[in-house]
Amino acid sequence: MADNETFDFDSFDFGEFDNLDTGVNVQRQPVVTPDVSHIVTSLKKRAMVVIFVVDISGSMKGARIGAVNDAIRNVLPELKKREKSSTSAEIKVAILEFSTNARWRTLIPEPVSTFRFTDITDVYGGTNYGKAFEKLNEKLSADQFMSATAGAYTPLIVFMTDGKPSDMGLYREYLNELKKNKWFRYSTRVGIAIEEGALSPECRRVLTEFTDNEKNVYEAKNTVVLARQIRLVTLTGVDTVTHQGSVQNAAPPQKPASKSHADRSDRFDLGTPPPIGMSSGAPAPAAPETASPTLPIDEIDWDNDFYF
Repeated sequence: MADNETFDFDSFDFGEFDNLDTGVNVQRQPVVTPDVSHIVTSLKKRAMVVIFVVDISGSMKGARIGAVNDAIRNVLPELKKREKSSTSAEIKVAILEFSTNARWRTLIPEPVSTFRFTDITDVYGGTNYGKAFEKLNEKLSADQFMSATAGAYTPLIVFMTDGKPSDMGLYREYLNELKKNKWFRYSTRVGIAIEEGALSPECRRVLTEFTDNEKNVYEAKNTVVLARQIRLVTLTGVDTVTHQGSVQNAAPPQKPASKSHADRSDRFDLGTPPPIGMSSGAPAPAAPETASPTLPIDEIDWDNDFYF
């Protein structure tokens, strides 16, 4: 078009678009605006994986494993409510059992909307933390438990045990390897020391090593408190993770780490998650890269103040 030509709006073919905001297109058909609710429900939700790591050693037999079963079974409907009220999170559940060895009860993280929990009944053997750490490391990768086409929230890991490690001389080797895993390093982690475990300095110390945050290590001095703790840390943990944001909107690290093609956990640049009470865009104070975010429930008197 020459500089002195005038654009003729009346003769231009706008095709399917509304010309001059008349509410109809050039074929005189009404212009339809998609319903907002349809747009929201059609968005791909991001996976938020909750992992329960359950000690099934012989000392867990009876009331202890019964309390774990009751707590997991009863928290599932509340997780379903959390998912229904969220426009962005699809909550999934995975369960890892460990004793002398470790195995996943869930081959993949299962959507909480369809998950059917079966009580844990087989309890036996020792308390080899290293086996649990090894199995966690195998599955915390983008081509395993953390795969998601629309990205994923960082996981919540709830580790519960009633004793110190049977593999006291070996577990740290597996834990050190696990701490190289970026999905683990940016996860929210909770440790629950049950009865004898609550009285064991060694148990509490290793759980603190696992969480890298002593405020996220809880003592269940009896099975009633245990059930309360599992429920509350799970629900609070889910709220904490979804509040912080997903791997897509986490702040970038100041010094990018060198990446190895062999490290399957390093498929995303996760950045440093903001602390509780701060938005993902707010500047965060420096913190250890492996520290698990503190759950805001450390002031509860579990023996006297918390009842359902």
